[in-house]
Amino acid sequence: MTWKIETWKIEHVALALSILAFGVAAVAGWVYFDQRSQTQLSEHSIQTVIKNRQSILLHSKGDLVLGNRQGDVTLVEFSDYLCSVCKLVHPIVAKLLSDDGQVRLVIKEYPILGSVSTLAAQAALASREQGGYARFRKALMTARSLNDERIFEIAAEVGLDPERLRIDMAKLSDQIGNVLEANVTLAKDLGLQGTPAFVAGQTLVPGATSLAGLNHLISSARALKASR
Repeated sequence: MTWKIETWKIEHVALALSILAFGVAAVAGWVYFDQRSQTQLSEHSIQTVIKNRQSILLHSKGDLVLGNRQGDVTLVEFSDYLCSVCKLVHPIVAKLLSDDGQVRLVIKEYPILGSVSTLAAQAALASREQGGYARFRKALMTARSLNDERIFEIAAEVGLDPERLRIDMAKLSDQIGNVLEANVTLAKDLGLQGTPAFVAGQTLVPGATSLAGLNHLISSARALKASR
């Protein structure tokens, strides 16, 4: 009788583990599918948008530029500070900039995951007034969790004055709002449905990508530029 009870328990535990494994696999598959299906536009349509929106895509006054400002190729990144995949690719982008000193990186703050995302993007844009955008962005991207209070704690941790940051956010609220609105409009024009997303040359890469993938994207953009 004891043996039967133990067998029953083992079978049910095995069944539970099987269901859990299936669930994890299904979620992983969904995440992968979601990341690779972030745009509903055809390649031709995307290229048309990129060509027609070069000014706002590459040279919008409201966007932040990292890497080599005079670089020979521009990489545009749409990102959200609460996006787990953005956090995963952040060190990959940093490695790209470290390896290739000719890449100009344009950051499109694209907060789509709620009020905390929006507040983080607003704070990041306002941090330019204190000259701390790059280090603040890195800290926000590497933070394990974010909430309203934690955003300003991180600002203090990287040497920003959190009270001045709040004042600058209020003072620049209209300008910051315009930047975020323009980024949302551009993302919609590109058919983006999530973050991250990268643009270089005439190519859009939605979702996560590897260092090799980014290097290929940059190489293709350089080749396109050289052919013109």
